[in-house]
Amino acid sequence: MKNFKLLPYLLIFLSTFLILQWFQGEKQEDPALSTPEIGLKTVKDDYVVGTDVQVDVQNNTQEVLNLLSRCPDAPLDVSRFTGEGYEKVESTQERSCPADQEVTTSILPGEKETISLLDYSYSLFGEPGTYRIGLSGYNSPEFSIKEPGLFRTLYRSFIYEPMLNALAGILIYIPGHHLGWAVVILTLIIRTLLLIPSQKGMRAQRRMQELQPKLNALKEKHGQDQTRLAQETMLLWKTHKVSPFSSCLPLLIQMPILIALFHVINGGLSPDKHGLLYSFLPDFSLESVNPSFLGFNLLEHSYVVLPLIVGGLQFLQIQLMNMRKNKSTAALPAEMEAANKMMKYIMPVMIAVFTAQLPAAVGLYWGVSTFYGIVQQLVVNKEQPKTASAQDDVQIRVINRHHGKTN
Repeated sequence: MKNFKLLPYLLIFLSTFLILQWFQGEKQEDPALSTPEIGLKTVKDDYVVGTDVQVDVQNNTQEVLNLLSRCPDAPLDVSRFTGEGYEKVESTQERSCPADQEVTTSILPGEKETISLLDYSYSLFGEPGTYRIGLSGYNSPEFSIKEPGLFRTLYRSFIYEPMLNALAGILIYIPGHHLGWAVVILTLIIRTLLLIPSQKGMRAQRRMQELQPKLNALKEKHGQDQTRLAQETMLLWKTHKVSPFSSCLPLLIQMPILIALFHVINGGLSPDKHGLLYSFLPDFSLESVNPSFLGFNLLEHSYVVLPLIVGGLQFLQIQLMNMRKNKSTAALPAEMEAANKMMKYIMPVMIAVFTAQLPAAVGLYWGVSTFYGIVQQLVVNKEQPKTASAQDDVQIRVINRHHGKTN
């Protein structure tokens, strides 16, 4: 019944969200895009060095507008203000380009297309300053390129660049420079480095499950006194040396790694990022990376097969966790049991949807990482649980009897 009481609030939230989305869709037309022929405007007014500069191109003519990107030149002209005026920026990319490597983006009359210049984020926008984008004599409004802040600098220096170089270092020595096998090897290395904290997290989660009957008993005894219940619960955790947050640590550690891998795959393997490779690595052309793996192009999205595989592995891992719980604990309260069942089915679906929104290489990492976790869970499930000593139980009873007093 409690869930039904929340339904009106959920409906109000959903209605408010839809109304706001509708009003946002009614924005007035931007003057920069309503020029007689070609409208140009960057999606944002300022960017940080190394980020994806995106440009909206509006075709206001009666003919199809074809944007030709001929390696190594960008599909749009980039100019930088030097104090005396705007000067065209020439790409600093050093790459070998096949003679027939051309990409054409066609924009129909009256249509708008967003063009990403992520592959030129350092070669064209490597210096802070004021820039504008040009095409066929038309120019966008000015926009700024700024130096990265402290947090972004630390992220790039200690997470992103090490991830990029680790992946590149593996790719160098893999025959054929297959991205798929490099991601698999990198995943196994990362999970092995995280083996001890993740194993501790799984064991802590198991011990929390084993304590569930005692937690249930405390709720029944002190359910009306929330302060007393919190004190007794903390005491129980301390006595059995468990923490409800320790099982979350491996996931929290993996999230920055997952984000960094996404950024590495989503533009990090472009020749534009060659300058980020460590000098001690052998000379390696990022253009030689082979993104094909088991029928997938790992630089593109997989909307069905890979998300189903990753979601299935996540479901299997949760099932293994619940199997251990069912063998070692008493029945949970109805509310908690319902929440666990919901998580059992909702979490794999969320992971599958998440995988479909990202390049397949990130989904491959998550799938291999989950499989590694399944093997760990099997090992943890076979371990014999450690029970609290009689002395611990006596300590709990004594403190409960003299609650609020010091011995």
